[in-house]
Amino acid sequence: MKDYIIAFKNIFNYKDEATIKEFWNFFVFNIIMNIVIRNLVKYLNIPEMAHNVYIIIVTLTLFSIGFRRLKNAGYSGFLFFIPFLNLVFALLPEKKNNN
Repeated sequence: MKDYIIAFKNIFNYKDEATIKEFWNFFVFNIIMNIVIRNLVKYLNIPEMAHNVYIIIVTLTLFSIGFRRLKNAGYSGFLFFIPFLNLVFALLPEKKNNN
């Protein structure tokens, strides 16, 4: 849950890096939250716009954390915009620092 909140706090941060744990915790928790919100909209007669706004915000956050994750893996963050390949690159380990 902490990684999920941190991802939203860094929604416009493309300079830093994100660990593999941060990325996948956000990704998995987002799937769960998407199901919960979709069911709330469906069964509690909440306007569909609530789910649509959530999707837009999460998509922006996913691009941000994915971009930072690929930087951490040693690749260009722009590779995150290639569908499905981005998830493969996000699985790769962190790059080694020569410090």
